[in-house]
Order: sequence, then structure tokens, then C-alpha cells
Amino acid sequence: MADALLGIVVENLHTFLRDQLATFYGVQSQIQELSSNLTAIHAVIQDAEEKQITSHAVKDWLNKLSDAAHVLDDMLDECSIKFNALQIPHGNCFSCFNPEMILFRFDIGKRMKAIRDRFLQIDEERRRFELQPGVVERLQEDEEWHQTSSLITEQRIYGRHQDIETIVELLSTGAGDGDGEDLAVYPIVGVGGLGKTTLARWVFNDERVIKHFDFRIWVCVSNDFNMMRILKSIVESATKKNPDLFTLEAMQKRVQEELLGKRCLIVLDDVWNEDQDKWEKLKYTLQCGSGTKGASILVTTRLESVASIMGTCPFHHLLPLSEDENWLLFKHYAFGQEREERAELVTIGKEIVKKCAGSPLASKALGSLLRFRNDVKQWLSVKISKLWDIPEGNAIMDALRISYFNLDLSIRRCFSFCAIYPQDFQIVKEQLIHLWMANGLIKARGNMEVEEVGNEVWDELCQKSFFQDVRTDSSGTITFKMHDLFLELAQSIMGEECVVSKSANLTSLTSRVHHVSCLDFYETLNLNQGALKKAESLRTFINLYPTLSNSRVLPTISSLRALTTSSSKLSALKNLTHLRYLTLYNSSITTLPKSVSRLQKLQILKLEDCDYLSCLPKQLTQLQDLRHLIVKNCESLVALPPKIGNLKRLRTLSTFIVHPKEGFTLAELRDLQLGGKLHIKGLKHVPNECDAKAANLSSKKDLNCLYLSWGSNANLQCNDDEKVLEALEAHSNIKSFGMKGYNGTKMPNWMNNISLLSRLTNVIFYDCNNCEQLPALGKLPHLTILFVCGMRDLKYIDDDAYEGAEEKAFKSLKKLTLFRLPNLERVLRDERAEMLPLLSELSISCVPKLKLPHLPSVSHLQIQGLKSVFDYNGNKSIASFPEPIVQNMHHIKTLRIEYFYEKVLPDELSSLSVLQELVLFGCDELESLSENVLQGLSSLRILKIMCCDRLNNLTEGMRHLMHLERLEIWACPELVALPSSMNQLTSLLDVTIFGEDNNPIIPEGLQYIPSLQILTLYNVDSLPEWLGHMTSLQQLHIGLCPELRSLPSGFRHLTNLHKLYINECPKLAKQCKRESGEDWQNIAHIPHFELVAVQEETFCDKISTKWNPRKSTKDQSYYLTPDYEFDRMVDQL
Repeated sequence: MADALLGIVVENLHTFLRDQLATFYGVQSQIQELSSNLTAIHAVIQDAEEKQITSHAVKDWLNKLSDAAHVLDDMLDECSIKFNALQIPHGNCFSCFNPEMILFRFDIGKRMKAIRDRFLQIDEERRRFELQPGVVERLQEDEEWHQTSSLITEQRIYGRHQDIETIVELLSTGAGDGDGEDLAVYPIVGVGGLGKTTLARWVFNDERVIKHFDFRIWVCVSNDFNMMRILKSIVESATKKNPDLFTLEAMQKRVQEELLGKRCLIVLDDVWNEDQDKWEKLKYTLQCGSGTKGASILVTTRLESVASIMGTCPFHHLLPLSEDENWLLFKHYAFGQEREERAELVTIGKEIVKKCAGSPLASKALGSLLRFRNDVKQWLSVKISKLWDIPEGNAIMDALRISYFNLDLSIRRCFSFCAIYPQDFQIVKEQLIHLWMANGLIKARGNMEVEEVGNEVWDELCQKSFFQDVRTDSSGTITFKMHDLFLELAQSIMGEECVVSKSANLTSLTSRVHHVSCLDFYETLNLNQGALKKAESLRTFINLYPTLSNSRVLPTISSLRALTTSSSKLSALKNLTHLRYLTLYNSSITTLPKSVSRLQKLQILKLEDCDYLSCLPKQLTQLQDLRHLIVKNCESLVALPPKIGNLKRLRTLSTFIVHPKEGFTLAELRDLQLGGKLHIKGLKHVPNECDAKAANLSSKKDLNCLYLSWGSNANLQCNDDEKVLEALEAHSNIKSFGMKGYNGTKMPNWMNNISLLSRLTNVIFYDCNNCEQLPALGKLPHLTILFVCGMRDLKYIDDDAYEGAEEKAFKSLKKLTLFRLPNLERVLRDERAEMLPLLSELSISCVPKLKLPHLPSVSHLQIQGLKSVFDYNGNKSIASFPEPIVQNMHHIKTLRIEYFYEKVLPDELSSLSVLQELVLFGCDELESLSENVLQGLSSLRILKIMCCDRLNNLTEGMRHLMHLERLEIWACPELVALPSSMNQLTSLLDVTIFGEDNNPIIPEGLQYIPSLQILTLYNVDSLPEWLGHMTSLQQLHIGLCPELRSLPSGFRHLTNLHKLYINECPKLAKQCKRESGEDWQNIAHIPHFELVAVQEETFCDKISTKWNPRKSTKDQSYYLTPDYEFDRMVDQL
């Protein structure tokens, strides 16, 4: 990446001279000589970059040039930092004469002479290669076309219809199941760039495949065949949730639970693993005994050896596209829908397509490159490029190189930096732009802010197909991926300069390394500081999976520009003076050290999941280059530094906390040009509308997420709240809005302006207790998520009038949550309007008067009451099941009922004939499950009953659940026996029992389940003898049983049991110790036996639990304070 950095260094040298720094340090002659040499070298760098592809000598020369440029850039930056330190208010005119500065000037003089001599040698070597200046001018774009274009999406597939038909036919007819294998594994094999992933994606989304399989899962495997990561991806894809499991055993069990008894399709995309043992272990987990008959796996790979190891069906060899089909693809990207297909361009284009050798990726890349070119010469330059003639090259990579070398130099260096990511990694656009900023790869240009330049660079790379799979979530966060061949191109450009470490041990780095990213997942990063110090100029050290990391490492390399760490020992930060980007995550610090304020070049500061962080140093406002201050999930933070408005360059301030003291008022926000997300807390401290208006929110056009919180002890003077909220008018660009603790009785005028709110997608109203009316939310065209909680007098979510039956209300809403609304009667006052046509998720709690309309699209329903509920007059009440709640929702697939206080479930549940999952939690009065209800749940597959203290009978009605596959019973002390009809549940394969502390027993009758394969037992004190007669068992998990002492002797008869897992059962562990335990003879025949010892709580764990008891709860959602619950929702959006 010599060409990228050299341009930056040349520019910095000119700045160094212009700002008189060279004179100040007495190095003017060296700087002028360096500037002259580097300008001459820079003139021929384009030619050198192309010749290095075929010349190892030129490549070595470029490496030397790059290394020297990094060192020089560090020196210039160091001089700038030292000089700026003299300009701070507390400095004095004699500071430059202090001994430290005199020594530094002497040292920098010696080092500057050394680097000058180094570049003289590099320049002398350059002359041997006869490099030519100004070679291959970059193709110029037609600005008119550029302005009217948009990102191209793959709306159709070219030349693969027969491939799709062949694979879909095999999958949908089960042709792969007839060879006796439990899993049919169908490999798609082909060289890179032929479209294997695209083909698999079209198959995956084919209507016939969707109908044939119960569900489908997509996993990007890539060259890191990490079992834990693959299983986690499967669970996330199946459940749409993070499993939050940290042991391989727990993850395996969860995967088996999700797959058990279902016909599923799993796509394992881009597999490189040639280790058969690794595949067999994954295959064993996916098979789940005979429970996954009919399951299929579609594998994409470049390697026939991988297909041979994994496949149970003949390979599907993907061939290159025909010239005709490849031309249609090229034409789609080069001309689009409206551009004229000039005959001379068509002729040249077809010649270019011939060179692409049937690769859709190559045609797409070059078509995208030429989309904005109208000049015949520009098309000819691609056709006759010397890059097509590289020995030992291939057409696909040649095409990608041509596309790369026709990028502007500044964009080229941004692309090659992406080598820091692994294959198939989901890259967050904002993070990448921040890393570009930190490494000086982009800078402000004219009137454009540096972030705008970053967006422009990203857009161009996306338009030219360097990036793909772009997605935008509900909060506006953009993510994307890179095709592995584009990533290989970036890696080949960066060479040794970039290391992506997949090991927990970073011990062997070369002097040429400049960027390191870590993928340590669940391992503790073992960092050798000595290994890092070998690097002459290490710029980037980031962990790409910080939420899963156990790392507590703080590298002490002073040249770092970008760093992520979870260390709590931050004293070394004061030496990292070059830092521009710092992310501190999952650290146990209580305060951010003052030394952070010495990082005068810092532009991005992110603080995430630092649970004990309570305040930031007041000196933070000295960081005049700071542009983004992002605080996320730091629940203990109570104050920001005073006078935050002094950070004039700040563009993101995710949290602002108001206090009545000077320097903490909303006036601090007045002149800040903020964008992204802003959560203002402590609005109860704002005394009047004048102070509120000082925030100047209406002018902040780049702000797209705004959240307002008065706090749990908000001022009860509602008139003040109304005036304050009126003065906090937001700009019309906001997409997400929420507020909490507002005590006004009405909404402000600006909220009733539908045109002002028309872009909203997410809205939260939380504990606005006195408010009687909401804005006309049903008329917001893009609203997809709505959360309304704690409004005692609200009767309608929207009481506006609608124009007849044609106007739909909430036409885009997909998720609706209604909590603690005691007087809510209907969603709309105007019942004539059609409403909620797309609603799929509905959660309601304490809405006793609510009458719901017909909601045929709802598939997920949660009904929740609360223990010891107090109404708004202080009277204790109990939340009951709302008046017929499910009669208008006949397509519900999952239903969760929490804190329902009746002895039996309502009969209306019997109408849910398509319900697949039912969860009952905390229903303390529930005594039995009525037969009438169970008879109607004919499609039920999963039944979970948790913490129902008085439940004593499942009833004989269980016999109606003929499709039940999984049963979980957690902490139900009165349930000591299961009904005899359990012997009719032939589909029930998986049962979990979690004993209650006061009655840790296994219910009688479990032994009569005829086909039980997986049994999990937690917190039981003994195992009955009949357990040894359950011969259908294939897997048994026993955990958290401190009093359990032995296994039944009948275990030796469990000949089908092939897996036994015992976790944190200290007394039983002694009995089952391999070879020597007394019970060993009863389990020695089990092929897979794993014993996990009790993991004692460390001192740090005890302190953490004491400090923050929420972290020790099993399910945090039931223990959240109102303040934290709102904050959590805001942080997740």
C-alpha cells in the first residue's frame, strides 16, 4: 500500500514546512530534501504498483518504501503533537526551552537525518527500474451519469436457471435421502467468482424450497471452520436471537433442540475445511440421532477435496457462464435500464466479456467500472490493459485488478485497508469509515466534512461492486460484506502489512506489520508485548468480536492510531499519543482516566458495556479534535464532563446528561453540529422553555435518532414539561424517537405535524403518565416499531379521523408493544379504517380494557402481567388475561404468557390450531392445563412451563399434542407426576427438567415417553432407578446437581445412549471418574462422555456480582429498573 501512504506523507511534509514546524525543530533542510525525493518517487508510483505484479524486485522496493513512509509519518505526527502541547493555555513562552523539549529537538534532528538517508537509498534504487511517471491515467467519470445513478441490486440471475432447477429438484424431492444417511449433503463446487453463493441464495429463497422445509438456515463458514461460531450462527439464524451460551456443550444442545424432528435446510457457504475430523464433529451435532430425517445441507466450496469429505450426493460442478449470458450480465451493470447502448461501446464491451472467461464477478466488476464512462478511449483502455497479460494470472483476478487500478488513489487505499477483515465478515459501514479516518486515509475536502468524504468513498466502492450484501437495520445501521476474491485482492495488496489473527496467541509478528485484527471469540487473548514491539510502526490493533472476548490486553505501542481494548489498567494510555480511535468495551473501570485527555489527536471515543463507569474526566473537553463520543450500555454513567459544547468539532454525542449546574445545561448543545443518535437525560433539570430552546435541536439536520428522558423522579409540574417539550422540536430527518418520564397532559404541536414526523420508523413512549393523547401515529407511512408503556388515561393509540375505508392505519407497523395502559380501549378511535396489515409481533401487558381488531398477520404474541401491580392511585391489583385476546389472531405460531393469575388457562386458546410454541412463565395461580385447551393445540411442537408454583397437573389432555417435540419444565415444585397419556406422544424427543430448590425431584411418568432421545436434568438430588430402563435415550445431560451422589445401576442397559454430559455435580463427578469411579462400569460403554468440574467463582466475579446484582440474574428483563429498561431499548435501536 505504498502508493496510498506516500501521498499522505508528501502532503504532510508540505504542511510541516508551511506551518514552520521544520524551522522550529531545526530540520528544514532535511524536510525539503525529503519532500523533493518523495515527490519524485510519487510521480512513478503508479507504474511501480503495476510492475510489482510481475517483478519481485519492484515489490521489495515498494515494501521498503512503505515501511520508511510509515516511520516518517510517525515522526511528523510526533513533532506536531509536541508542538501542539506547547500551545495549550497552561503552557508558557519558555516551554520550548525546557530540557525535555531541547532533548526532543536533538533526537528528532538525528532521526530525521537517518530517515533522509534511508529515502536517498530508496530513491537511488528506484533508478534501476526505469519507472515511468504518469502511467495510465485514471478513467474519468461522466458526472451527469454519476449524479443520476443509484446502487445496483441483483434483481435477476443470469445463466443459472438450469442449475437452480437441478438443485431445487433434488432438495424438494428428497433425492438425497435414499442412501441411508441421516443428512443429505449436496456440494456446489466451482472456482472463485463463478457465483456459487449467488446460486445458493436463489435456491435458498425458491418458493418450492421454502414450502418443502420447515425452516432454513444460512451460515457463512469461510476458511475459519470454528465449531462454536458455526453453531452460534445456526442458533441465531433459527431463532433470530443471540443464544448467549459460552460452552460448546450448551451450544451443541441448543442446536439439537432447534433442529430436532424438523425438516430443515442448512446452507454452509464458502467452506474451506479439509479436516475430516472437524466435519465429523459438526455432522454428529447436526444429525441429532434419527431426529433430523429429511434434513439437507447445501455446501458451496472451491475445493473438490472439501466436497469429497462432506458430500453424500454427487457434486454439482458450477461451470463458467456462456459468453451470451455473461454479456447480458455485463450489459446490465455497464448500461443499466436507461442508458443508450452505443454500437461502438457494445462491440468493445463484448471483447472485454470474452476476457472475463465466463466469470460473473469479473463481468460485474468491469461493467460497474464502465457504467459512468462514455468515451470510447476509456472502454478501449480496459480492453487493452497490460494487466490481462500477467503470467500465471487468471482472468477473474486480472479483471478485479483492472477495476482496482482504475480507482482514484484515495479510494484505492481505503479499499486495500479492508484486508483487516476476515472472509464473510459483516462489516459496519460507520466503523470502517472511522478506521479510515484514524489512519489518515480520508480527510476533509473543501466544504465536505471528513465523514462525508468517507461516505462518498464507500458509495463509490459499493457502486463498483467492491462491496456487496448491503443491509440497513431498523435503526439505520448499514452493514455489508466483501466477496472473498475482492478480499484476496486487498490482502495481496497489503501483504505483510496486515494480519488477521485467528489464534488467541499473538507471538510472531514481523517488523512490517502495520494493522492487526483479532478474532479471539471465546478465548483469552495472549498478547506478547515484545512481539508487537517488533513492528516498526503498528497503526491498528482491533478486536472484531469484542462482545465475545475475554481479552484484558492494552498494547503499549506508541505508534497506534486505532485501538479496541477491554483492559481496566489504562495507565499506559498516556503514551499512546498518536491515537485517533479508541474503543473501550466490557471494562470494569469506574472512571475514565485523566490521561485520556492527553490524546490530543483523538477523533473517535467509544465506551461500550462498561457497567461500572460512572463519570468521565472534566479534562476531556481538551480533546479539540474529538468528533465522535459514543456511550452505549454504560448504565452507571451519571455525568458527562462540563462544557461539552467546547468540543466544537463534535459530530456524534450519543448521550447528554443535563444537570442544573453551569456547563451541564442544554445550551452546551446549541452550536454542536450533531448527527446520528442523541439521548438527552435529566430533562427534569430543565426549568423552562428558554433553556430547552437553547439545545437548538430543530437545526440538527443530521440527527436521525432522538430520545428524551426526564428521569424516574421527574418534575410533576406538567405545564413546565409541556413547554420544555414544545421547545425541543426535532428536525424532520429523524427516523427514531422516544421519550420517558414526560409529565405533560398533551403532546407538543410539532408532534402533531405528520409531515415533520413522516420519516419515523421507530417510536417509544415510556411512562408518560399524565398524557391523554398520542400523535396520529397511524398516519406515519414508515413506522415499523411502536412501544407504548405507562400512560394511565390513554384510551386510543391513535384517535385521529381517517378518510373512509381506503386509508390504512399503521400500514407499515410490524412490531407493537403495549404495557401498563389500564384504560386503553382500542388501537384506533375510528374503527372504520383498515389497520395493522403487516403486524407480526404483538406484546401486551396490563391492558384489561383493550379490544383488538382482526389481526390475521400476527404470528408472535406475548401476554404479560406483573406481580403485585399497583395502579396509579396506589391500589394493589392483579393483571388478568385481557378480554378475548386471541380470537382475532388465528395464525399465531408462538405465544408467551407471563404472570397470568388464574387457576386454568382461558378456553379461547383452544382456537390456536396453528400454534407451534407455547411458553408459560410465572403463572403462580395456575394449577392445571385444561383438556379443552390442549385439544385445540394440534400443531404444538414446543411447550415450556417455567416458575409456576402451584401447577400440579398437566392433565390427560396431553395426549392431543401429537406433534409435540420438546417439553421443558422449570421450577414447578408441585408437579411431581406426568399424566399416563404421555405414552402416546411418539413425536416427543426432547425433555428438560429443572428442579425447584424446595423440591428437586424428577416427575414420575417421564419413563413412559416412548421415543425420548434427549433428556436434560438440572438441580435434582437423586435419579430414579427407572431412568436406567429408558432405552430410547441417546443423549443425557445432567447439571447443577450439588447433592446428586450416584447413577442408577441400570445405566449399563442404555445401549442407545451415545452421549453423557455431567456439569457441576461435584459428588457425582467422583463416582463417574474415568476408570476409577464406582459408577464408571455403568457408563464405560457410552462413546461420548464429558465431565465438567465445578467452576468456582473468582474474587473478581464476587465483587462484580456485589456491585451489579443485575448481572447475576438469569433473565435480566424481569429485574430492570424503569430507567435502565428505557436506556437498554434506546441502546439496542
